Amino acid sequence: MNELVLEVLGTLSNELKSRGISTSEDLSSELRLISGQKGQLREVVLNLVQNAIDAINSVPVGPRTLLLKTEQDGSERIVLTIEDSGPGIDHEKMANIFDAYFTTKASGIGLGLAICRMIVNRHEGQILVSSNPGRGTQFRVLLPCEL
Repeated sequence: MNELVLEVLGTLSNELKSRGISTSEDLSSELRLISGQKGQLREVVLNLVQNAIDAINSVPVGPRTLLLKTEQDGSERIVLTIEDSGPGIDHEKMANIFDAYFTTKASGIGLGLAICRMIVNRHEGQILVSSNPGRGTQFRVLLPCEL
């Protein structure tokens, strides 16, 4: 998981820099391996980070920060947390956030999070979201470790 996070941050480094977004990584060195299709899991991380960048970019003033954290949740799961300092998501929209064609973006088509959920579910994991409107959003991806 750490490898995927660092790969995505490398891919998006120019965009992060040009938008003035500072990133913090808190990547556990004690992670067990996860099994799954690396390309699909990379797309999940890439989509969530890109969404965070877009959210942060929509706020004209204030902190422009993005936190990526990995940790071991007991012996069975890895947790990836992606937390942004964007505007957050209205609580009324939270119930539909993973639905196909539902979007909070003016130019979005609403497939990214639906695809993320499908990929995570196919890897026998969970994707969770919490938000504090005006203070940012946090996505957590929980994936089972290899046996």
